[in-house]
Amino acid sequence: MKRLEPLLLLACVLTVSLAAGCGNACLKLADQICSCQPDDTSRANCQQRARDQESIFPVRTQDEQVCQAALDSQKCNCQNLLTPEGRAECGIAYTFAPLDAPATSQ
Repeated sequence: MKRLEPLLLLACVLTVSLAAGCGNACLKLADQICSCQPDDTSRANCQQRARDQESIFPVRTQDEQVCQAALDSQKCNCQNLLTPEGRAECGIAYTFAPLDAPATSQ
């Protein structure tokens, strides 16, 4: 039985990993984007933030469709995320107000 313990542990880890992979398309997309982070700590923090946001902002059917389309098209691969155009194509680019225009509030 002692010889089987490492295999049981591996089976448990794989089962949990595969079950987590069956989540929604937006979490899969977030994981794909987070995988582009430079180190394990940054990746883990990114994934945790994504899961935290999911509990605050529920994912709608339309969101799932957009996320799945981004996954299918590979728009959000690490190479694309290196450029402003690639981030815009992926849908994670920020839009800033022009520097010469003052910000207004209403």
